[in-house]
Amino acid sequence: MRYKKALITFVSICLIFTFLQICKAENNSDGKTYIYVIPVEGVIDNGVAVFTERAINEAEKTQAKALIFEIDTPGGEVNSAIKISNNILRTSIPTVAFINKEATSAGVIIAISCEKIMAVPAATIGAAETRPNEEKYISYWSSALRAVAEARGRDPQLVAAMADSDIVIEGVKEKGKILSLTTKEALKLGLIDEQVENLDEVIQKILPENKGNAQIIRAKMNLPEQIAHVASNPYIAPILLMIGIVGIVTEILSPGFGIPGVIGLIAFGLFFGGSFMAGAAPAWVLGLFILGMALLLIEIFMPGFGVFGVTGILSIIAAIIMAFPNLEQALISVIFAIAASSIIIYFLMKRITVNPIFNRIILGTKQEKAKGYVATSKDASEFLGAKGKTITPLRPTGAAVINGEKVDVLAEGEFIPKNSEIVVIKVEGSKIIVRNANNKESE
Repeated sequence: MRYKKALITFVSICLIFTFLQICKAENNSDGKTYIYVIPVEGVIDNGVAVFTERAINEAEKTQAKALIFEIDTPGGEVNSAIKISNNILRTSIPTVAFINKEATSAGVIIAISCEKIMAVPAATIGAAETRPNEEKYISYWSSALRAVAEARGRDPQLVAAMADSDIVIEGVKEKGKILSLTTKEALKLGLIDEQVENLDEVIQKILPENKGNAQIIRAKMNLPEQIAHVASNPYIAPILLMIGIVGIVTEILSPGFGIPGVIGLIAFGLFFGGSFMAGAAPAWVLGLFILGMALLLIEIFMPGFGVFGVTGILSIIAAIIMAFPNLEQALISVIFAIAASSIIIYFLMKRITVNPIFNRIILGTKQEKAKGYVATSKDASEFLGAKGKTITPLRPTGAAVINGEKVDVLAEGEFIPKNSEIVVIKVEGSKIIVRNANNKESE
């Protein structure tokens, strides 16, 4: 009986404690007024979008009285900026955009998504021209700006003029130019609400009666978000790809497994991991990249007809393209990475000792005339039925010695290793087609 009473007492205390915690969470009984400051700095990308979404959700859980977006950005990815805009529009917490230097390009839509806009004296807002500057992109982007401006009761034509050079606003903007405004000009046109000197003044204006009791929480990126921010940055992603390509190719070219391979894998890991954490790429894209690498390894260690190698390369390229938020950025990044890495690899090949295993991917033997090789430009019917030996792997082409001559040959439907006995089964003009002499079909 005593244990039963003790159990009832313990359960009752737990229930009371739980009820008090719920009341505390719902009523914010600590008496504090929470204000969240969310910095939007640097290039806008998927990493920034993920960070702002988390910060807004945390502010909602703590029942913050206001959300201040401290903006200092030259712009970035349009899709990421629209994601941030949508999250600002959906929250029930009062929102303020504090332009602490510039809100240009994609930063415009983030600023106008807030209920109030304040800016320091030397701030700028505008210059939201799309890249590429094509009609379909301009139309989509200016429509998005108009919709947000209308939702917040701002002049949609004024905002759209920041993206569309064809829009004319008498006394403000002429045709052929993109609108960009200073703080003074934006105040005069009613685009921003107030001019302030610093963040403290912003807080004073939005909560004058609670400033002394307000607890300011400045949101910060966690480690996954920082990785996502770096890896999804449109300027850094191509560099990561370039490092990854150079590292892996250098590792294949040079004997052993060492620093180049590790660096290459880390670069690819940051690229795909960052894209995954930023929500730009699903997990299967990373799986497709791993599959591509596995197929390349199969091609190296189990030579065939190049099917595994070609499929592996295509899988890797497809995974890289799908890891980007849009096709345009993907193509630009991939072209840059391939071009830059090709130049670097070219110079590295002159300085490193080539691994023999690389010959399984690329035929590195030079068939020079001075070394006895004979180009079979004439009719090669004299070799029909003759036997010889390969001096390079046939994948399916390569070199062999037949009747004492070094000639170019083509294997029929199989991979033939170096130093294998072969027999000529067909001659088509200057083309010599051979088969492994040890196969029963050749007998």
